[in-house]
Amino acid sequence: MKEVLPHWHFSPNAPVMDVGMKRMTRGDRAVAEACRRVMEGEAWKELVILESLGVRFNGLVGWFVSEVASPVLEVMPGDAFHQGAAAQLTHMVKTRDGGETIRIIKTLAVKGRF
Repeated sequence: MKEVLPHWHFSPNAPVMDVGMKRMTRGDRAVAEACRRVMEGEAWKELVILESLGVRFNGLVGWFVSEVASPVLEVMPGDAFHQGAAAQLTHMVKTRDGGETIRIIKTLAVKGRF
């Protein structure tokens, strides 16, 4: 299965990544699988709906962001490759930013890291 990376979505030169997990490290696979499990859950669907309605930075969105981010942060390794993603997700939980959380989780589901 091929997927365009979400942060390149509007570029005509958007790279297409193979979603297969052959060349990923164990940590990358764990993070990608956690993101995919989160994306199948109800909290993810509610967060996407709230984001599409333009609701941002309130307590309800913050609750859904923490529900989506916590399983991913639990399995994320503490190495240098995942440190930036962990810091960004933690920051998104603090600021209750649903839109950026959605983009981060989509990217991590494909690559397992930034």
